Order: sequence, then C-alpha cells, then structure tokens
Amino acid sequence: MIGDNIVPVLSNDSPVSETDLFTYIDSKDYHTIINPDTLPRSLRSGGIFLCLGGEGDVIINGHKYHLTAGTLCFAFKGTIIQALDMGDDFKSYTLAINTDFLRELNIPSASSIQMMMREHPCVTLTRKQLDDILEISKMMHDKDQNTSHPYHEQINKHMLMLLCYELAAIYTHDMPVKHEPCSRQDILFREFLSLLATDITISREVQYYADKLCITPKYLTIITRQVSDRSAAAWITRTVILNAKALLSSTQLSVQQISARLNFPNPSFFGQYFLRHTGLTPKEYRRQKM
Repeated sequence: MIGDNIVPVLSNDSPVSETDLFTYIDSKDYHTIINPDTLPRSLRSGGIFLCLGGEGDVIINGHKYHLTAGTLCFAFKGTIIQALDMGDDFKSYTLAINTDFLRELNIPSASSIQMMMREHPCVTLTRKQLDDILEISKMMHDKDQNTSHPYHEQINKHMLMLLCYELAAIYTHDMPVKHEPCSRQDILFREFLSLLATDITISREVQYYADKLCITPKYLTIITRQVSDRSAAAWITRTVILNAKALLSSTQLSVQQISARLNFPNPSFFGQYFLRHTGLTPKEYRRQKM
C-alpha cells in the first residue's frame, strides 16, 4: 500500500539494527533507506551519506538538496528523507548511526553543532575532509567485523566518538561555534529532540515531554529557547506539521487516516490544527502538491 510507505526505515529484513552503534549499508540495501518509489520515509536511525561520484537530488525534511562528489549529508533519527533522480553513475558511501549515543558525548557546544546539522544537513567537503571521513568510516566498518575481539563494543564506541569529533570539526570550520562546556541544558535539549523523533504520535503536549525528562514544562521551554531560540511547543508543532505534510503530499491516506496516525482525536481537530499552523486545510495543501 502506498499509504504505508512513510514508515521507519528499519524493517524486519533491514541490515540495520537499532541496537547497533553503527552499521555500514551497501548500495544494494539502499531500499532500506530510500523508498524505490521516491516516497518519503522517516528514519529510525540517523547516519551519514557521502556522495563519491555522479550527481543526484535528495529531499530532507521538505528541502531539496543537489548532491555532487564530496557532498556529505547528516541525518538524525526521525529525519524525513526522499531521493530523486539518482544517475546511473552515482556512487556513495553510507553509515547508519544510532544517534542516541550522541547524548553520551561531551562535545563542546554540542547543542549548537547539532542545531547546525539539523538546519544544514548537507555540506560540501574538501578533499581532505572527505578522505578523513571515509578513512574513519571504513575503519569502523572493518573493526566492527571482528566480533570475536574481547573489547569489540568498547572499540566501536571510541571509533564512533572519533567520527563525531571529525563531523563536529567540519560544522565548526566554516560556521564558527562558540566553544563552551557541555551543560545540563545541552543534554536535556538533545534528549528532548530524541523524544520528539520517537514519541510525536503519542503526545503533542509539552507536559508529556517534560515528564519524560523529569523536569517542569516551564523549565523545558526555558531550555529550548536558550539553546535554539524556539519554544518546546514550537518544536512539537514543527515536528507534527512536518510529518503531516509528508503524509498528505506523498501518500494516498485519507485525512481521517492521517489524523488517526498522528493521534488526533478526530479529523476536524486535525484540520483546525493544520489550518492554524499552515494557513491551509489538509485538503487544500494536498491539492497544491498534486
């Protein structure tokens, strides 16, 4: 069914497991990431995607990016991705990453860097940057194969940390970020974004996410404004609308079915919510995209 195509990228037969810190994905398995019918999918695991040759186009969270050799795309869990017009000469390297692990890292200005990655998921690398990322990624893949090593898990964690530092360096090279110690606010903000990726169809209430983080709704809003200049409620709304637009524009689900999938009490409430935040009814938005 076309209506079932916006689903977590990790299916039962996927080469990626949510318990893995990272997994190399061969091009023959790209159907687990990119829908072959170019319909959008919501990623259950984040990762990096490197264009090594040729050209192509990808839509990430509703924005189109043109890929050429040396382009790196970074995706967080919950990212909505759609590929278009990949040429026959297109070559790439993909490493799926369990981004929950990022919350354990004490990277200076981690939240600011993460915000830049979300706002600018695709960047053009220098030859040196591309070679460094490829070298680390391929080393991670090779080391991961040695499952009999007594410190296999520890090695994987440190290899992933090395990759994260290299990625952070790329995002601070041309777009300087103020370096400061990783604060409790940074950690809570990252945990909030991670919860949004998994629980947005469960609740749209700030109270729900604050309870999950064991803080007050007021404090959660203070944190999100300090880190991102956007309130917790605005982040929730943005995520709901992003998912609603993807379902309306690229599936055959009825408005009633979409309303139920996004956990609205009824289609009327969903329609009012969508109209209030986009200026269009769900049906009007769908007609514009046809």
